Amino acid sequence: MPSDKSELAQRIALTRPDHTVRGFIFNSILILVSQRAGSEAVARLAELVKMKRPIDFFSYPAADFLQLLYAAVDVLEPYYDSVDDAFRACGAATVSGFFESHVGNTLAKLVGRGDPKRAFASTPTVYRTLVSYGSHDCEPMDGRRVKIVFRGDMQPMLFHEGSLRAALMAVGGGAQSAVEGTACALDHSEFLVRW
Repeated sequence: MPSDKSELAQRIALTRPDHTVRGFIFNSILILVSQRAGSEAVARLAELVKMKRPIDFFSYPAADFLQLLYAAVDVLEPYYDSVDDAFRACGAATVSGFFESHVGNTLAKLVGRGDPKRAFASTPTVYRTLVSYGSHDCEPMDGRRVKIVFRGDMQPMLFHEGSLRAALMAVGGGAQSAVEGTACALDHSEFLVRW
C-alpha cells in the first residue's frame, strides 16, 4: 500500500519557503534506498523529485524533503513489514547520518553515551541545527523517561518516532528502551521516551 499522497499534500501546504532541512538528512534517505533497493532506485527517486544530490550542510526546502521522503517510503515498503515501518526506517537512517556528521559526532562526545536524559536535553539545540522550523522540546520526567514535544514540524510522527528510537539506542538506551509517539495534529507530535 503506497504512502498517503493526500496527507503529503497537506503536509507540503504547511511548509513555507523559509522552512529548510539540511542536505545530509536527504542523503541519509538516499543511502537507505541504495542499501535496500539499489542505485537504480536512487536514480529513479532523484528523477522523480527532480533533485541533484544535496550537499550535506547546505539547507534545502522542507517541501522537497517531504516529497523525497514519501517517494522513498513507497520504494522501501516492500523491504519492510508496512508503510509505517518504512517511515520509521527513514527516520532511523537520518540519525546514523547525523551521528556520522561532524556536528553529530561532536555532540555525542559532549553529552557522552549512557546518559539518555542528558542527551535528550539537547533536543532543541540538535533540531535547530537540522531544520529551520518548529519547536522541538524535551520535558524531563521522573525516572528514566522524557517527553519530547514537536510543534510546527510537518514531518510525519512515524518518521520522528524512528529517529528518536535510533537516537535512544545511539546514546545507550538499552534493550528495554521504547519510544511511543502520538500524532496530535499534522504538525504536532508528542513522544514518550523511556529506557
